[in-house]
Amino acid sequence: MSTRSNCIVCGARLQGKQTKFCSSACKNKHHQSYESQKRRGLARKLKLVKTAGGSCSICGYRKNLAALVFHHTDSTDKDFKLDMRSLSNRKLEAVLTELDKCILVCRNCHAELHNPHLDLDSLF
Repeated sequence: MSTRSNCIVCGARLQGKQTKFCSSACKNKHHQSYESQKRRGLARKLKLVKTAGGSCSICGYRKNLAALVFHHTDSTDKDFKLDMRSLSNRKLEAVLTELDKCILVCRNCHAELHNPHLDLDSLF
């Protein structure tokens, strides 16, 4: 039995087995809002970064969550990128499967992995 009596989105009275939302529209408004997606993606990324060791696997950087990314070690085996949109909107099982194909790196090391031909020592 629900202790709530009103929809958490619009305040309408709940009926029957409804526990939080009065309709699918209110449920989607709550879960699919930009703010909800950002919160969900950020929380999931934090967990995955901790799972992956919490620091860049190349240089050890660990200061800012936004500067850490997941790098696919084999780009031919990549089904989707692990950006905030994917982290917030895909099923956890799919994200974890994709995570197994990645290493955690900082954005600088990621750029170097993708652009080794732009090494300044070899360009000057």
